[in-house]
Amino acid sequence: MNAFEELKQAAIGWLDIIANRPDGPERFNRSGRGLANAAGFYFAMVLLTMLVQAVSTSLPGYDRILMGLLVNALPLLGVGLVILATIRLLRVAIPVNALLVPATYALGFLLLIGLPLSLFFGDIFANAMLGALGYMLYRAAREIAKLGIGVSIAFAVLEIAVLVALPIGLYMLTMPAIPAG
Repeated sequence: MNAFEELKQAAIGWLDIIANRPDGPERFNRSGRGLANAAGFYFAMVLLTMLVQAVSTSLPGYDRILMGLLVNALPLLGVGLVILATIRLLRVAIPVNALLVPATYALGFLLLIGLPLSLFFGDIFANAMLGALGYMLYRAAREIAKLGIGVSIAFAVLEIAVLVALPIGLYMLTMPAIPAG
């Protein structure tokens, strides 16, 4: 299966998971190649977002593009760590890729949907996009990991909390301290 077919199957899989259809989780390629394709789609959406935002100014240099990709890799790392911790702590008998591949596609799809919304309406839909991502992660925990309702809600809330805290933590690490006066 090529990357575009996997992307199509992932989109159908997410629609099936959200609509509570039984065959949604089976549409994702959970192998290492499937994870690479999902990450490739996510980073392609990051690049597209960076380029569209740069149209109003000037195109960024290679160093800014690389830095933007590295910074946007942090949400994937955070999502992966929460998934790994959840699977290990709850002793769920699924591989990490079973949740990480759909979560990576979810991040990419929300970037794709959020780009035109942010261009036309600014940041007015930012919280709604986080809510949509939280719901998607909740549904993934329910359908793929077969977690209970409360644990799935806690998983989604923890994922969103990590995604919200990452930029704040990164800002705190990169800004110099105010000197004591």
